[in-house]
Amino acid sequence: MRATNAIDLACLKSACSESNENVYSLGLKQDESSRLRRIENLKLENALLMRMVEETRIDIARLRELLSVV
Repeated sequence: MRATNAIDLACLKSACSESNENVYSLGLKQDESSRLRRIENLKLENALLMRMVEETRIDIARLRELLSVV
């Protein structure tokens, strides 16, 4: 992913020297948007993993209780 972005930005830089600076900033905005979307996805994944950890802890406590009765 980095290599592709580097090539895209290099192409955009060359286009900037010939035309408008907005072309380069558009590439940066797209990169930032992708980065923010990835951060949100990671936050969601982290929340789901924390929920699974908590549920696993509860299950372990129940199993320990059942085993102590037997």
